[in-house]
Amino acid sequence: MKLAELIARHNELNQALQSNEVWYSFELFPPKTEKGREALRRKLNNLAELEPLIVDITWGAGGSSNTTSLRICKRAQQLHGLNTMLHLTCMSMTREELKQVLQSAKEKGIQNILALRGDVPQGGKKVDNGLNYAVDLVKFIKNIHKDYFGICVAGYPEGHEEAESFEKDLFYLKQKVDAGADMIITQMFFDPNIFLNYKKKCREIGIKCPIIPGIMPIMTYSGFMRMTKFTKVTVPKEITDGLEKVKDDKVKVVDFGVSTCVKMCQRLIQDGVEGIHIYCLNQYKPVERIIKGLSLRSSRYRRSYPWRRSTIQKRRGETIRPVFWAYRPESYIYLTNKWESFPKQEWNGNNTVRKFRKIKPKILKKVHPWGSFAKNRPVNSIDDVTKIFKDFVTGEISSIPWVERRLNLTMQPILEKIVFAIKNKILIINFQPRLNGILSENQLHGFGGPGGYIYQKRYIEFFIAPDRIKLLVKLLKASGNLHYHATNCDGSIVYTNNTEGNVITVTWAVFPGKPIIQPVIVDPKCFQNVWRKEAFDLWIYQWRDLFLEGTKSWKTLQEIRDTYFLVNVVDNDFIHHSVETEYNIYNTLKSFFIKEKQLESQQNENKLKMQKMIEIEKENKYLKSLLEEFQKKQSKEIDEKLDKK
Repeated sequence: MKLAELIARHNELNQALQSNEVWYSFELFPPKTEKGREALRRKLNNLAELEPLIVDITWGAGGSSNTTSLRICKRAQQLHGLNTMLHLTCMSMTREELKQVLQSAKEKGIQNILALRGDVPQGGKKVDNGLNYAVDLVKFIKNIHKDYFGICVAGYPEGHEEAESFEKDLFYLKQKVDAGADMIITQMFFDPNIFLNYKKKCREIGIKCPIIPGIMPIMTYSGFMRMTKFTKVTVPKEITDGLEKVKDDKVKVVDFGVSTCVKMCQRLIQDGVEGIHIYCLNQYKPVERIIKGLSLRSSRYRRSYPWRRSTIQKRRGETIRPVFWAYRPESYIYLTNKWESFPKQEWNGNNTVRKFRKIKPKILKKVHPWGSFAKNRPVNSIDDVTKIFKDFVTGEISSIPWVERRLNLTMQPILEKIVFAIKNKILIINFQPRLNGILSENQLHGFGGPGGYIYQKRYIEFFIAPDRIKLLVKLLKASGNLHYHATNCDGSIVYTNNTEGNVITVTWAVFPGKPIIQPVIVDPKCFQNVWRKEAFDLWIYQWRDLFLEGTKSWKTLQEIRDTYFLVNVVDNDFIHHSVETEYNIYNTLKSFFIKEKQLESQQNENKLKMQKMIEIEKENKYLKSLLEEFQKKQSKEIDEKLDKK
């Protein structure tokens, strides 16, 4: 979606919610190493949680290839549901190369371009058949693609360093806007008054489009000094003095940078800016602190669905997904990216399962933030495995093979129950809380915009040891209001009470004047035929293979994979709170643990009785042997007396 359209939708939401929330966007650059690219993939997930209106990817920065920028844009859209803007520079590219890049961007669903002149090629020679200025690039894009792309251009609050004068630079900016640019994003500055004066001057010469301030947080002392020297921006004395005091402490430099950035943005918001563009430098935590410091909401209600719907054209109509891949969206995208169309309104399990691609080991083995932690932590027993699961849900570690990112606040209401279950060796990999008609504007669970109501059934999915499965199934079956499905690794043993194979909706929403939407479902066929293999194989490719074959850790993880059962349970009672009804997942699990202890106690009691019986029998045998010896002795004595007579 074009940035202008996104801003219009943002303003409509503000109006509906009687809010004046400021939108924000992030700028990232493509790293030049594979390690850096992998780090950026992980950070995209985190940055997406902050719900920026758009992410802006620079063009071939840091020595990376230009195609990397396109790939990052595609990934951000396809996997993370982010709208993107691609930097495009014209000074070092021929017209034919520009055409190819624009066509590739269009094919990837990118709809926003930041049109820039770029640096003069090395040696000072211009490319033959190229374009000389950003205004030429704006005209070029408009001529070929009409209104498909939203076009942004750069503004320089202190004037471009190569411009004849500040006024002349404003004249060139006006030319770019008149040529078709929809928006202006400024270069960094550190004095809000400079931006506000710049904006005023732009308005005076007839520039009416949005002018968005570009904010560069101070991340490192050396980086700040290098960047300000290169761009020749004015830095207020209070900033340079404050930074000098903390320059030798990296943590304090970041703290100072965040504080300075928040103060600047607060001033800009007070003076009416509608959006803020943050130059992230591929960092996440400082940016998160800035957004929180500004009290800019991480608004889930901006989402159309509880999962991030891809912004590429091919998948925009998608409205339903199975819950199994809630924490592995990249895998789900891979499995379904060959689909010609995507489910809408309802899920047809029979047709869909046949279309899933086979998950390949190389996909399951892909670099994962989990690996760097797990390879240094041996698991010599199920207790070690259980401890890792517990550490994950309590936030001690950031991921496990089945969950690629840190759990968010939506899990807090049931966290205590989850930890209790894990301590009892229920290895939980997926869960969601019950919701009964909460407002769609809810900050944690809301989606779909204002005016709606969200409903959700409790759902839990876990691995359990084979010697426990029959008792668990017995209790699940007796609960009366739970649907369950359990299977072993090869799918040869299945326990379920969903004998008809019905698809169960576990999340749905109601909005005024619209059909009910049901974006999250449990499909037993999909669980048994597709997710089962992936879930079990992650024990091997994401965990076991971190250790040498034959080691205790390797054997422990292999045994779990080969023998455990994967179970999912849906609690159909979404009306009552868990403490008010016995028919829910966690109370059933609690009963299961109690029953196990009772059976264990009974077994121990029986074992003691058996041991006593064995001891008594041994004693009886001993007494019997003594009696026999005595009888023999007596008999012998009698025989001897008779012989003497």
